[in-house]
Amino acid sequence: MRTGGLIHAELMSALVALRHTDTFAVSDSGLPVPPGVPVIDLGISYGMPRFAPVVELILDEVAVEAAWGSADVVAANPEAAELLTRLNAELLDHAEFKRRIGQCRFVVRTGEARPYANVLLRAGVPWL
Repeated sequence: MRTGGLIHAELMSALVALRHTDTFAVSDSGLPVPPGVPVIDLGISYGMPRFAPVVELILDEVAVEAAWGSADVVAANPEAAELLTRLNAELLDHAEFKRRIGQCRFVVRTGEARPYANVLLRAGVPWL
């Protein structure tokens, strides 16, 4: 049994199955996900769990080599924008961001109720 970090079995299984260049997303509660893309739904109520803590926990578990977000986050959600800045995320037109969600291995849906709290991540390799 794990003693810390992520303890959500479905999420851990999905993260462990990632391979180099696979993409996945962490989203707010409202991001539309295309049919066929698996969703790991963590939301238990609006606002719980929040976007940033979920992303931070995931980053402790997986190597990430690139990130993308919606350019609309800058004006609409400063906290999410700050996290995307720390990730050096490329900001895209929101329509293009949503289009790329269709190519993800899975989406992790949080309970985040503030807009544009979404990030698309590309798995890297944890070279030793």
